[in-house]
Amino acid sequence: MNFLTIRIDFNFFIQYTNKLQGKQMRIIAISNNKGGVGKTTTTVNLAAALHLLDKKVLVIDIDHQAQSTYHLGYNPNNIKHTVYDAMKGEISYEDIIIDRKGLHLLPANMDLKDIEFLPIPAKEFLLKDALEDLSGYDYVLVDCPPSLGTLTLNALSFCNEIYVPLQVQFLPFHGMYNLFEAVQLVKKRLNKNIEITGIIGTMFNAKKIINNEVIAETEKRVPGKLFKSLIRDNVALQEAPSWGQTIFEYKSDSNGAEDYMLLTKEILERYGES
Repeated sequence: MNFLTIRIDFNFFIQYTNKLQGKQMRIIAISNNKGGVGKTTTTVNLAAALHLLDKKVLVIDIDHQAQSTYHLGYNPNNIKHTVYDAMKGEISYEDIIIDRKGLHLLPANMDLKDIEFLPIPAKEFLLKDALEDLSGYDYVLVDCPPSLGTLTLNALSFCNEIYVPLQVQFLPFHGMYNLFEAVQLVKKRLNKNIEITGIIGTMFNAKKIINNEVIAETEKRVPGKLFKSLIRDNVALQEAPSWGQTIFEYKSDSNGAEDYMLLTKEILERYGES
């Protein structure tokens, strides 16, 4: 029996054990085709909170701007291999993953933008193919670019859930429906199992009328999707990335830390994992 056989048998054992125990790896795309709504902030801090609650978590950065990679304290320019190399089949994802104090990261850099020029068919499935034997995690969170291009389609083909960070303003609210329409096309053509399972209100200020109106309208139009835990507008959340830290490392007593922990506990409770 060679090493490859042992590795395959081990991955099968993990998957089989998880199934017996009623566990399923949840693979969630954090996506919105509008920038500046809190995708990376949500990806990193939700992952950090899950890790603090003893979940095994992998963050996949599939944005060529490498925001999650930066946020977690790594300079993409200094990283030799990234998720792009795994997608091209040049190196195993296992050899690329960074172990950041138990929180795992599959990093990105600017090379990801070259995916559009790869002379191969079915580029929407490169991530799924590269990670087909991924196992051993409770949560996999994929930080998507602010567009509906090839990289986001890779994420939606690979994931089975989508969380939509929604800046609680008028224009982001209406822009969210572009993503809803795109997901329906993805379900038909690429991934029949993908679903939008959560909307996360970000940059919320209870004193602003428009914020409260958007929350009420979201609950009315897509009932059951919006998490009750809202992420308040918080300076510490904006400062933490410049230090390469999660909100829990940067300022654990901030509103941002409190809100993301409450959101994470709500997510676990919603799915019977609390």
